[in-house]
Amino acid sequence: MAMKTLDTTDAQIAYTDEGRGDNVVLLLHGSFSADWFAPVGRRLADEGYRVLRVHRAGYGQSKDLAGGVSVQAHADHAAKVLEDAGARHAHVVGHSSGASIALQLAHARPDLVRSLTLLETAFPYAPDEPKNPAMPLAIEAAREGDYERGFDLFLGGVSGPDFRKVFIRELGENGLREAEASSRYFFTQEAPALGAWHFGPVEAAHVTAPVLLIVGGEGERLNTPHAARSAQLFSWIPQSEIQVLQGLSHALPLEDPTLIATTIKKFIDHRSQ
Repeated sequence: MAMKTLDTTDAQIAYTDEGRGDNVVLLLHGSFSADWFAPVGRRLADEGYRVLRVHRAGYGQSKDLAGGVSVQAHADHAAKVLEDAGARHAHVVGHSSGASIALQLAHARPDLVRSLTLLETAFPYAPDEPKNPAMPLAIEAAREGDYERGFDLFLGGVSGPDFRKVFIRELGENGLREAEASSRYFFTQEAPALGAWHFGPVEAAHVTAPVLLIVGGEGERLNTPHAARSAQLFSWIPQSEIQVLQGLSHALPLEDPTLIATTIKKFIDHRSQ
């Protein structure tokens, strides 16, 4: 599928525009791969939605021209994609760091967000979250210049030892290699930007759209922080709900794209009636 591109002051953003329908879905992927949502997006387009799937700055075919893009800037890029596509608003879906960007968009531009679906949101931190060693060990490996080891430590720690097989099954060998190649950008540019982002109860009060917080049930076994982070958002946003998908981990958009697409569809359809 041909990519569309738009230029901003700090980035060149590529996105796909697939499917037709009155309901527009904007997909914001997580770290490492621009294609986390590729299988989900195809399924949603087949279900009659117009799907805008963004390659965030620094990933895939998009370029970070600033040498480090803030969460606020990523959200601004998403708003510009909607404008470029002629969409007045959208049902916004984010995964991991993309979920944090979706939150920022809903805070800054509530007029653009009809509903918000957040899969295993990466930030903000929760005070009671379990301390998973995956991220500190991954950062240490990256500081030593071993980005591939950092990639393995991080995704293995939050998704389990079979995450590479999942990538290859859904995205092929090239998809896995592209994700590995993006590790340097994540550790040197995106991770610091995410760490500098603040989102608390005051910001959450500006989120007016209904919110679905999706958590992978395998996170409890893997001792990941995402359930606690989602629970914190649930306590801040009264129009939110949590759904736990058993048998899935942080890699849930690739582990079961059919279930993820179906879950998103049910939430959107209920809110569009």
